[in-house]
Amino acid sequence: MPASGESDVLIIGAGPSGCAAGITLARRGLRVTVVDRAVFPRDKTCGDAVSNDGIELLGRLGAWKAVERVPRATVSRAAAVFPDGTRITREYDRHGVIVGRYHLDDCLRLTLQEAGVDLVQGRSVARLLKEGDRFVGGEGTGFSCRARVTIAADGYGSVGVTALGAARPKGRYLAISATAYYRNVAFEHGADTSDHFFDPDLPYGYGWIFPAVDGVANVGVYLRSDGYERTRRKLKELMDRFLARHRDRFRNAEPASPLRVWSLPLAPNPMPITAPGLILAGDAASLVDPLTGEGIWQGLYSGVLAGEAAASAVHRGDFSSFSTYETACATRIGRPSRGKAWIQRAMLEIVDRNLYANRLVRAGLTWGYEHRALEMTKS
Repeated sequence: MPASGESDVLIIGAGPSGCAAGITLARRGLRVTVVDRAVFPRDKTCGDAVSNDGIELLGRLGAWKAVERVPRATVSRAAAVFPDGTRITREYDRHGVIVGRYHLDDCLRLTLQEAGVDLVQGRSVARLLKEGDRFVGGEGTGFSCRARVTIAADGYGSVGVTALGAARPKGRYLAISATAYYRNVAFEHGADTSDHFFDPDLPYGYGWIFPAVDGVANVGVYLRSDGYERTRRKLKELMDRFLARHRDRFRNAEPASPLRVWSLPLAPNPMPITAPGLILAGDAASLVDPLTGEGIWQGLYSGVLAGEAAASAVHRGDFSSFSTYETACATRIGRPSRGKAWIQRAMLEIVDRNLYANRLVRAGLTWGYEHRALEMTKS
């Protein structure tokens, strides 16, 4: 059955950024239509980590109560682990969580609909509608919606990026990850510890073992696209080598899923993220933390900002510019990301040249890690 109509705001994508924008707009009393190509609940490949600031945003959006009812694991501490086994650990004042995107995104979807937002599932937006220099909605097979503001929150390969004539992120503006779930992983340093392993095999990246949810742990490798090209290895081989290096953790482990791969558009990408009548949010705006690969908090945060910017534009009747949104994203996400990218380059040298074994370097790493230098979020 075709879906068509008009709305104050059209949001493309019902992930964290799209739902955050929709809930924010509904609270401002606006008519909101969200369209997603999937039918919820649906799975999504991810590391599943939500920082404590992400939890706070989920609470502000009204979704945390639903998340508390689904399977999840607490993250009380994290460790950076170097090739010689050196561990630098920090405790969190406020815990984070590991929660599968099947559950997290559906909790947000339920909160979105409870807020009164019209959600169209199983439909894709293939192109944006435009009048003059202003975007006025989107359409695809069996779907068409005109809107005063359009928010593209549809992730990597966004229709909004295409409409703005921007190139897809690549090189240092793109990371790739491979992840799989394992049962019976050993957690000798605590079942609520997230371990991040830095290794020459993973330039501009790391491997991870996250706390298990109902006995199943999210395990994976993350590295920047240019670093991946430097390895001249396939992601599966990198994952197999990671598992082999930590066979003590996987001596009794059994795979609980196939290996899955996804792309992460990294900040600070100098691409446009707004145009008259159009705002990009979340991964579509290339806002992922380059050092950690965190994107859920960025998605929620930019979604709230996008909703506020769209609401302000509708109330003013002025859709020509979203400079306040651009400035907020640049200040809160872009600026720290520049520092994180610098740390990422430094970590490459520290690991490749075994500098982590130097007493002074190790002291500096310990201080920076424990004091959370240049972090956007706190877990």
